[in-house]
Amino acid sequence: MKRIGRYCLNVVIVCYLCIIYFAGVPETNTLNYRMKQKMTSVAMVLGIWPSWSMFAPNPIKFDSKSYVEVTYKDGTIKEYDVEKKTTGILAPFRKARWMKYSQDNLRNPKQKGLLAPAIRHFVHKYDSKENPVVSVKINRKWSEVHPFSNKSIHSIYQTPRKEMNEILVTQKVER
Repeated sequence: MKRIGRYCLNVVIVCYLCIIYFAGVPETNTLNYRMKQKMTSVAMVLGIWPSWSMFAPNPIKFDSKSYVEVTYKDGTIKEYDVEKKTTGILAPFRKARWMKYSQDNLRNPKQKGLLAPAIRHFVHKYDSKENPVVSVKINRKWSEVHPFSNKSIHSIYQTPRKEMNEILVTQKVER
């Protein structure tokens, strides 16, 4: 029985590594092109697609974070951090897919088509029978990342930054 378990674990690891490799490999030949198409769709479904934005020739120029502002029936307004860290040993694994979704899609104003499913998720998550959700607003707070220079910067936190606040979508909840 131990042998079958070890064999299955090895198969899972090899499949995982193949998916990551072929989803991220450049399309240099026909095999890579065909495998990349298939593996990218599998990686998207599993939530393990690689993101090369940090190492890209045009790196990200903005540091951003998403927040959800929920208005309840009694008039209270609460702001929730979309990417709030959870505690526990398995917390990163339970929340990894959502974190990837929020970082790649909710922070990006070009992905407005994906905001409606996110709003439905937040209504479901924060709704209560005693005090139902009336409206949901997704905000993006961002600031520019300064390019590296020859000047010595003591700390990245001492770099002057002007934080911007942008409302990506507001939606009233139909009851």
